[in-house]
Amino acid sequence: MSYQRPSDPQFDDVPWADPAIRTNYEAALGRLILAHNDVDLHLTRLIEECLKQLDNPKHLKKLATGSFIERWDNVRMLRAIRPEMTLLLGVDFKELHELNELRNIVAHGHFEQNPFQGDYELITRKQRHNDFSVTRLDTITARLTAQAEALKVSIWLNDLDDLDEAP
Repeated sequence: MSYQRPSDPQFDDVPWADPAIRTNYEAALGRLILAHNDVDLHLTRLIEECLKQLDNPKHLKKLATGSFIERWDNVRMLRAIRPEMTLLLGVDFKELHELNELRNIVAHGHFEQNPFQGDYELITRKQRHNDFSVTRLDTITARLTAQAEALKVSIWLNDLDDLDEAP
């Protein structure tokens, strides 16, 4: 719900929240979602590269599909089954899981702002969160970006290894 300052003179002395609060939050949320999408895409690419190393068994192609957490779990399973796969050595499972949980809160939480003081909270089905400032969203975004880069590096290094093995 968007709040408009009433044009009635009786409200002229009422302090209203700066609209930039929501605008800045929206921009930070957008950056976070884009960073998560980068991690999401490269998690799938990582699975596809693992499957290539396994000679692309058709019955395992489904490992690269499903929700983020399903694919995260599939990567954990691949790591448990094939610990020698260097592609999987740099995957920080705990960090990816935590970041995905935080993304779910901000992506699915309703932004509810006090139109007078400007404070806000995210309302989810389970609880209310008042600790997702723009600064915190940017910190989460930086962590997501670092994880995306780590996944990309694993894939790129694997591609270089493949070139070294080419005849």
